[in-house]
Amino acid sequence: MEINIEKLIYGGKGIGKLYGKTCFVPFVIDGETVEVRVKKEKKNFIECELSSIIEPSPHRVKPLCKYFRYCGGCDYQHIKYEKQIEIKKEILKETLERLGKLENIDISKVIPSEKPFFYRNRVQFKVRGNQIGFYMKESNRIVNIDSCLILKEDLNESLEGLKELIEFLEFKPVEIHIYSTNLNQVLIKFIYPKRFKRFPLGLKHIKAFVNKNTVGIGIFEKNNEFLKKFISIGKQFVYEVINLEEINREIKYRVSINSFFQVNRFQVKNLVKEVLEEIKNENYKEALDLYCGVGTITLPIALYVNKVIGIEANKFAVEDGNHNKKLNSLKNVNFIKADAGKNIDILEKYNPDLVVLDPPRSGITKELLNYLNSKESIKKIVYVSCNPSTLARDLAVLSERFYIKNIKLIDMFPQTYHIESITTLEKKR
Repeated sequence: MEINIEKLIYGGKGIGKLYGKTCFVPFVIDGETVEVRVKKEKKNFIECELSSIIEPSPHRVKPLCKYFRYCGGCDYQHIKYEKQIEIKKEILKETLERLGKLENIDISKVIPSEKPFFYRNRVQFKVRGNQIGFYMKESNRIVNIDSCLILKEDLNESLEGLKELIEFLEFKPVEIHIYSTNLNQVLIKFIYPKRFKRFPLGLKHIKAFVNKNTVGIGIFEKNNEFLKKFISIGKQFVYEVINLEEINREIKYRVSINSFFQVNRFQVKNLVKEVLEEIKNENYKEALDLYCGVGTITLPIALYVNKVIGIEANKFAVEDGNHNKKLNSLKNVNFIKADAGKNIDILEKYNPDLVVLDPPRSGITKELLNYLNSKESIKKIVYVSCNPSTLARDLAVLSERFYIKNIKLIDMFPQTYHIESITTLEKKR
């Protein structure tokens, strides 16, 4: 059946009309005419599979990855990168206007990734027997891959060694996580469904088989979605560096095996730079950085404000943050373990005039939204979001007391539908 693709939506699919119903089709571009097969029909919509392209878009390219359309990692490899950015900008604007009921939204700046491939510094491989790879789209079946074009080069090299190594393990892990820093230091996590007494490999084996720059290994038990480490081998942390060229200053970060750092190695500096652009010309007395991690944004903020408090629920990230403030000789910073979305009583102890936050995909909790809207001292909010839908919901509430100064799109995840943005809000006068 032939349909015309009207536009792309958040989630990576395009939409058209079939039998008067909205039809969802993956791997298409707006303006294309395509042939589809019905996969699943619901009362109000139809899920379709792409059969063939009848009239292709001028923005269509041949995907570089042989696993594209099977592997669940990428959505946009069939689209020129410049068009990917344009699509994300339109989706962000449309989502904010439709779900947030926000008017005249302007995405004032778009920051593309320096490289649209080989950008990820972190990977979570799924393992089944001797197969290592990623889940198929909308499935728990594994695509057994030999390389991934969005992974940092040394992570691809590590995959080859892992495939050799996994054959020698009698008890197979269910996942293997690898993190490689900009300084090429590597941490590896082997995830198992249950505990055991001894891991058969040492650090020298991992270095020889997988990556010569491996500094540490953690062996974890997975209980539901929670990971608990029960064996440590080597160092359990690595270091990252961000160079703030505008002020000729480097910020160094310790990142532990249980902590998190931004995954796009080319964009993390740009993310920090754009946040600083919004605060550097003001004399803020007290700042809160919520969901702060190891202090990726907290520490640079400290260079521009009198005092900054980082709030983070991950105790290992808090330990890293407090280590990092000493590492960078910053005395006006403190990190506190708390859930910023729930422990509002802790936030009430402070009188911030600036709040920076980078919440999970679920966005800001109702309790935190109430705090932000009711705290008289707050003059500015810088909201880093990875989900336009929850961002739209939250901005609709915050707009009661704040106006949107600007919204920027920073592409942290090229080749995928994911959209990262930075919204600056200022108190209404």
